[in-house]
Amino acid sequence: MIQIIIFATLLFGILLLYNLRKYNKQKHILEQPFSDKWEKILSEKVAFYNHLEEYAKAKFRQRIQKFLADTLITGVKDVTVDETIKLLVASSAIIPVFLFDGWEYPNLTQVLIYEGAVDTYQESDPEINGTLLGQVRPFQNKHLLLLSKQSLISGFESMHGKSNVGFHEFAHLIDQLDGSIDGIPKVLMPESLLKPWTELMYAEIDKIQLEQSDINTYALTNHAEFFAVVCEYFFNNPIAFKDKHP
Repeated sequence: MIQIIIFATLLFGILLLYNLRKYNKQKHILEQPFSDKWEKILSEKVAFYNHLEEYAKAKFRQRIQKFLADTLITGVKDVTVDETIKLLVASSAIIPVFLFDGWEYPNLTQVLIYEGAVDTYQESDPEINGTLLGQVRPFQNKHLLLLSKQSLISGFESMHGKSNVGFHEFAHLIDQLDGSIDGIPKVLMPESLLKPWTELMYAEIDKIQLEQSDINTYALTNHAEFFAVVCEYFFNNPIAFKDKHP
């Protein structure tokens, strides 16, 4: 009994110390000024940011600072990752969950940026090799997020279309937080909505197959891709999405 009490006390102390260090780190990050250069990049590249009220812009900037302080973003094969790319990656992560205060991606370990198509060589499925623009790849007990640099940029250049590889891949990470990438993001949905969502998903898949929907046919790949494709359409062009898929 005494050993259990000692163990529980040590565990509590370790968790308390971890959370205290995390709080102090976040406090230090948020106390740093947001550079004028970063503000200029967001204003020029991220339409979502420009439509926010001033108080929401301040919140968005803080979320950017925290994400970039916590997340390693690395170029693959001599790819240069400049401040614009970092801010676009961070925006891709923040926009889909902006209304969820305190949201984090505990299942993300690193973001890798490729110059062209993402390196996806798989002996089991050679047809998809080198053709993907992004991918979520398991790595130990977390995940790597792989993105095509040019596709990331172009997704934010055309914010009235249906495609944004950043939104797409972060949607997979959101989906995975309940333990599986299956197109049913249980971490966001009350149980009462799981059945209606699934029924709606099957109904829309039928429409896509019959060419009665403007949703990208890549959504037919599997349920996980359906969710990700719908997410990128919604966040890239919410007005059109609301009109066609109320």
